Amino acid sequence: MNILGGKEFKNIGKKQNQTLALNAKIFFEGAQRYIPILRDAQGNVTVDPENGRYYDYSKAYNDKLDNIFSLNFSVSYKFNKPRATHELFLDMMNLTNSQARMSEYYDVSKPGKVGYTTSFGFFPNLMYRVYF
Repeated sequence: MNILGGKEFKNIGKKQNQTLALNAKIFFEGAQRYIPILRDAQGNVTVDPENGRYYDYSKAYNDKLDNIFSLNFSVSYKFNKPRATHELFLDMMNLTNSQARMSEYYDVSKPGKVGYTTSFGFFPNLMYRVYF
């Protein structure tokens, strides 16, 4: 599910040649189903790297990991000039810094020998663009 919203304020400034834009996006995705790492009855990892056995295909897609949630906000300010438009743009992705587990993998260096790939955390992005 995506919910998007934004507002653009045109013709601002002394010369009425500037634009301010505010945008927000809320993203929600239900948990991903996955193929689990091989485990015994107690939940201990029992992979067999020599024979290439890492995943328990008999339990494939039975369980889910985490729901994914993200809140993004961006602000841009444009200056319209006769030969080019200049834009200063700040995009703040995943303001809540939620890092949901998306998949699991075998990793000897991790506790329990199971590692997780996670969604990307908070990421601010500042840009300056020139349109010709």
